[in-house]
Amino acid sequence: MYAREHRSRKADGTVHIYIGLARSFRRGTQIHQEQLCRLGRLDRLQSRGQLDRLIRSLARYSRHRWVMLQESPGNNTEAIQ
Repeated sequence: MYAREHRSRKADGTVHIYIGLARSFRRGTQIHQEQLCRLGRLDRLQSRGQLDRLIRSLARYSRHRWVMLQESPGNNTEAIQ
């Protein structure tokens, strides 16, 4: 499974980015992708902290240790494994 983004352009030109969970699978010799669920609009998930809460919640089940770093202005910091 992996995260996938979908961009939706409205009639007035605004673009909304939606985040969802998807999976790839093989049917015969062809590879297909399927969206399992849509989590919501990226800007709303980020502003409410829901995306970070989901990541922290899922990290509990990982076999690896994940460290979340705070992002400071002007510094594009990512989580490291």
